[in-house]
Amino acid sequence: MAEKKGLIVGGYGTVGSQIARILHEQNHDLQLLLGGRNPGKPLPFASPRVHSLFVDNTAADPLINAPKDLSLIINAVNDPDDRLLLASARRQIPLVDVTRWTERFSGAIDRLRSVDLRAPIVLASGWMGGTPALFGKMYADGLQEASVDIYALYSLHDKAGPDSTAYMNRMTIPFHVFEGSQTRTVLPMTEPRPVTFPNGFRAKCYRLDTPDHVTLVQDSSVRSANFRIAFDQTWSTSALVFLVRSGVWKLLGQKARQSILYNPGTGAAHHVTVQIEGRDQHGVLTRRQVEITDPQGQTHLTATGAAIQAQRILMEDNNLATAGGIFFPEQLADLREEQTWITRFFEAEGVQIRVRNQV
Repeated sequence: MAEKKGLIVGGYGTVGSQIARILHEQNHDLQLLLGGRNPGKPLPFASPRVHSLFVDNTAADPLINAPKDLSLIINAVNDPDDRLLLASARRQIPLVDVTRWTERFSGAIDRLRSVDLRAPIVLASGWMGGTPALFGKMYADGLQEASVDIYALYSLHDKAGPDSTAYMNRMTIPFHVFEGSQTRTVLPMTEPRPVTFPNGFRAKCYRLDTPDHVTLVQDSSVRSANFRIAFDQTWSTSALVFLVRSGVWKLLGQKARQSILYNPGTGAAHHVTVQIEGRDQHGVLTRRQVEITDPQGQTHLTATGAAIQAQRILMEDNNLATAGGIFFPEQLADLREEQTWITRFFEAEGVQIRVRNQV
């Protein structure tokens, strides 16, 4: 079996190092390069198949030091000017990117229109590396006019990298949601819905702009997609709603916003509920609920979401590595045929998946 090389940009970080561990365990023929601006510091774990590489996403060519025979690049750190994105595309190297919130996500798609794509660019920047969207689409498969509603419970005690609160600067910006053939403009932290999460915690969840709104409705069977969030301390959700709706949030500086939303703890489980509704082939209204819990927290769930996209590209019997174009997480597999493999991949990482059919 031929040896492959994968580069994880941001591989020393909270998410990147976990992606590295997952892929290292899954692929015994894979050499991993962990890219960063300080490659001299100790590797997150020792292995003869793990090495460091100097990569700077702000440089004119971030891949100037990279080997020419890379099988895959995963980006787990901000790419502010799309330089890594474009460098990967022009070199025809498959890329999985988990770092873009909606505005930069859409901007990346626009920039790539002028590039002759001969390798896959996987924009996996939905919530937790696109994991809820992947399962949402999987269990919407076979339904007509389906709606997919994603609800996330954010723990204030969880670990988090500094890029995890990039959404805080979008809290006052209206965004569009799709409802059938129509679009509607909504505001963040509005239109609450009560949800009971897998751990039994019940909370009102509020709208937040994520790329899941954009990607899920690309499938003709999905008529609407929505994302809402709540914090695991009710007062935190209420306080954020007040700050946003009153206009105070808009007046706060970057440091003040960061101090409110970025206070990472030692770790906590991350819970997501995905509700799917649509009509089956007989026209019968069908409701399904997918409950996702990662005891290792949100960064691990993001890493697992990125890793499964990478694994699809690395698989020997898959022609995806040579498929040019832009892909979203829920587009990378024949979900009906690979449902068992996908579920087992997450469960092997300790992620708990429960599916309920609702009347």
